[in-house]
Amino acid sequence: MNAQLNDDVTKTRAKIDRLLRDIEELQQSESEAQLQARRAERELREEREKLLRVERELEGWRGLRVERGSAIGRISAWSDAGSRRGSSVYNSGDIPQRMPSNTKGFLA
Repeated sequence: MNAQLNDDVTKTRAKIDRLLRDIEELQQSESEAQLQARRAERELREEREKLLRVERELEGWRGLRVERGSAIGRISAWSDAGSRRGSSVYNSGDIPQRMPSNTKGFLA
């Protein structure tokens, strides 16, 4: 009877040791999973911040293009007044005329 109880105690201790190892492995696995989750969340946050920066930069470029477009529109409205054609440097017969492209061999 005493031998059987000792055998039961030994088996129970072995089972407890296995269960404790399983618990440690699960805790380690859980810690790694939490670490991976934190890394993924950080990477997601960084990508969102990067996206916002790029969107702001794009909006800035769009705004610059609109400003340039309106500035070009103002410049072209005033360009004849400051050009040679608008001034009296050339008389109407002295203005060089552009040749049609079909005389330059562009068309077959």
